[in-house]
Amino acid sequence: MSDLITIVVPVYNMEKYLHRFMSTLLSQTCDSFEIIIVDDGSSDNSIEMCNEYEQRFPDLIKVIHKENGGLSSARNTGIEAAKGGFVIFPDPDDWLAQDYVKKLMSIQKEYSPDLVCVGHFIEFDHKTVLANEGAAFETMTQREALHSLFESPTISGFAWNKLYRMDIIKKNHLLFLDDVGTKEDLDFAYRYLKYCDKICFAPNERVYHYYQRSGAATHSGFSRKKLDSFNVYEKILDDTDDDYLKYRVKLEICNSAINTIWIYKNSSVNDKEAYSIIKGYLNRYLKLYLNCSEIPFGRKIQALLARISPSVYSFLKNSFTNA
Repeated sequence: MSDLITIVVPVYNMEKYLHRFMSTLLSQTCDSFEIIIVDDGSSDNSIEMCNEYEQRFPDLIKVIHKENGGLSSARNTGIEAAKGGFVIFPDPDDWLAQDYVKKLMSIQKEYSPDLVCVGHFIEFDHKTVLANEGAAFETMTQREALHSLFESPTISGFAWNKLYRMDIIKKNHLLFLDDVGTKEDLDFAYRYLKYCDKICFAPNERVYHYYQRSGAATHSGFSRKKLDSFNVYEKILDDTDDDYLKYRVKLEICNSAINTIWIYKNSSVNDKEAYSIIKGYLNRYLKLYLNCSEIPFGRKIQALLARISPSVYSFLKNSFTNA
């Protein structure tokens, strides 16, 4: 298997963040990689910026322009064009530590796992949070990794903190899907893990900076695509015989329903059918959520408010968020 790493960068209207991201990508201390930038039908200066990078680094960067098809489509285009034995999917509104690629590959070379997952910082405009604080390196079985998609310390469903093997992707025809709402990363990670025996998780190696844009959750608004995200959870419940995994997924469904109610209430959408579906998920798993000893008391209060008085819940959450 080739040691070359393909870095697939999906770009859609990222002119504000692309230079910051690319400066950190081009400063990597590891040089055994190729960069495939997929311009997913941008309508801003991202197109010119991508072309400029390709012109400056023709031996390193390949730019593919395509009609807008969404994040999954852009990543799949990158997979199809990849020459590497491994692939990673960083997002262009985030940024990287200089040893991001090197760290992923050094773990791969030392342990020969089917998947490598590293740690990250959560970056806000005025503060930085350590994800999985206190967690240490561990080698996981498939079952442990599947559980860790939904429990702390979590490998999470994000694509950008993982080094995937291209032979596993190609052999099993794995692609990112379009009908999974905003959970395309989680859906892909779950399906990929089903073909893994050994997973290395290094949460203490924080080499990725995950940027949370101010108000991003509410500014993105509510759409029916938010409902599609629940399809991922439903598919997992139908697919697995692992009762504990089902339990964790049900907790996550309830948690997502609480968050989606907030997003809905902050939007101008009046979609009663969609709102009823979200409340249905909350009602179905609320008792399980409230009985879970791991859920903080304050979050349980939020869950109850979201069930009893969603408008009050949204008002209070906005007040604390904007304080």
